[in-house]
Amino acid sequence: MHNSKIAVLSDFDGTITICNVLNSLYEKFAAPSYREALERWNRGEISTMEEIETVFATVSASRAEMESFLDTFELDLGLPNLLIYCREAGIKFVIVSDGLRWYIEYIMRHHGIQEVAVYACEIHFERGGYRFSYPWFDSTTPMRSVSKSTIVRDYQSRGYKVVFIGDGVSDFEAAQVADIVYARDVLLDYTNDQGIQAREFSDMRDIIGDLKKLA
Repeated sequence: MHNSKIAVLSDFDGTITICNVLNSLYEKFAAPSYREALERWNRGEISTMEEIETVFATVSASRAEMESFLDTFELDLGLPNLLIYCREAGIKFVIVSDGLRWYIEYIMRHHGIQEVAVYACEIHFERGGYRFSYPWFDSTTPMRSVSKSTIVRDYQSRGYKVVFIGDGVSDFEAAQVADIVYARDVLLDYTNDQGIQAREFSDMRDIIGDLKKLA
């Protein structure tokens, strides 16, 4: 890995944030039936696209109301130091999320962080409701709105060694193809079950030391 270009690709919900933002938005603003949609998604019965559109069909909150709620979310304690190190070392850091680019960039800006590339779903606020689009969908991962494994492979095809950081179900495919995987929670269980080599982390400060050995 020495003398190679390195890209760090990180999940957002539950990885960069302390909790899952999208699920918290559901709990705060959606009808109680959102729980059924989440359970069906976890069982692999519906795609992320179906989950998002089904749940948001029951949401009537305004953008301003939801953004006021977004102000309450905290980021991983180690993220600022990791971003500083990546910038100084010439390591590319990007966010890959099955969630919505709108709230990811809003929360990052709220914490004074900008200019981080984000691959995620799009929400379009329209009169009387919301519309969604999925610019990073790929048919090779039909249950995901963002094909994280496709994005990993794209960076690899451009000569990057990819370090992937994640915690959940939507990270499974990326963990299969990334060069180095940092995992916790559901993703850590999955990598252990599948025999995928992964490094457990508590917060992103755990990752900086290893990156220094690679850069």
